[in-house]
Amino acid sequence: MRRYNSTTYSMDDRKLNLTRRHFVAAGSALPIVAAATTGLFSASTAQAAEPALLETDHVLGDRNAPIVIIEYASMTCPHCAHFHETAFPGLKENYFDTGKAALAFRHFPFDRYAFQAAVMAECGGPEKFFAITDILFKRQAEWTRAENITEALIKIGKQSGISQKKFEACLADEKLGESILTQRLVGSTDYGVNSTPTLFIEGEIYEDDRSFTALDEFLKSKM
Repeated sequence: MRRYNSTTYSMDDRKLNLTRRHFVAAGSALPIVAAATTGLFSASTAQAAEPALLETDHVLGDRNAPIVIIEYASMTCPHCAHFHETAFPGLKENYFDTGKAALAFRHFPFDRYAFQAAVMAECGGPEKFFAITDILFKRQAEWTRAENITEALIKIGKQSGISQKKFEACLADEKLGESILTQRLVGSTDYGVNSTPTLFIEGEIYEDDRSFTALDEFLKSKM
C-alpha cells in the first residue's frame, strides 16, 4: 500500500515488488516488468554513505559546478511531478543554466509503470533524457490514469521521436533494465532513500521544504 505526505511518495513497508529481471508476457508483443515476491529491494534504515556524482549520471548543467544536487525520483510519484512543475524551472533558470549548480537525476521506480517510464526516458538517449523526463512529469496525470498505461507511454514516445519498435527494444534490453533497478537498489541500500523525491545537496540529504524559494535560500547559503 502506498502512503502520501505533503512532500514525498513512499511505500508503507519500504519494499518494492520488482525483480531485477523483466520478461515478455505470454501472448503479448510488449515486454513488461514482472512483479514478484523475490528479489525485493529494502530501504536501509539509515544513510550509510554520501552519494557522489558518477560518470553514468544524467547531469543537467556543468558537471564541474560548485554545487551538485542528486535527485532520486519515481516517474509515477505525484510529488516528483509537483517538484518538477514548481521548483525545477526556477532551479534550472537560476542555477543549472548559469553554472552555479548541477542536477544529477537517478531513477527510483516504485512500480512497473514507473520502470517503463524510466525506460522511455533512457530510450531517447542522453540528448533527449531531460526533455522526455520533463514531458513524462508534466503529463503524468494523463498517462498514469490511462486505461492502458503502456499504450499511453508508447503514444508519448512516438511524439518524442521514439517508435513503438524502439521502445519495445529498450524494454527488452536487460542491461538497460538492470541499470535502472541498480540505481534504485543503490539508493535504497547505500544512501537510505525510501521516498521520492529525495534530494542530496553536496552529498547531504535535504529534508526541508522543496519549494524553489526554500531551495534558493538554502543554495545561496552554500555559496
